[in-house]
Amino acid sequence: MMETVMEVKVDEFLAHKIEDIVKRGTFKSKGEFVKSAVEDMIRRWETQELTTRMDKFAEDVAGKHPDSVSEAVLRAREEEDEIL
Repeated sequence: MMETVMEVKVDEFLAHKIEDIVKRGTFKSKGEFVKSAVEDMIRRWETQELTTRMDKFAEDVAGKHPDSVSEAVLRAREEEDEIL
């Protein structure tokens, strides 16, 4: 995969935190740390986006079908009893 160089500025506090983490050996470099942090943030954002879309879908479905699953099953059984 082709990589693109991006310039990132952070305050001194974050810079020291990143350097400390890299010194502990968790990451090979500051760049690797930043890349991992960006990947994590993207995953979190995408997860939140999907959750929001799923919640909206659930609200739309609930608005069209206000009965609970249990109520729908009971009504279907009552209709079957009437037919039989």
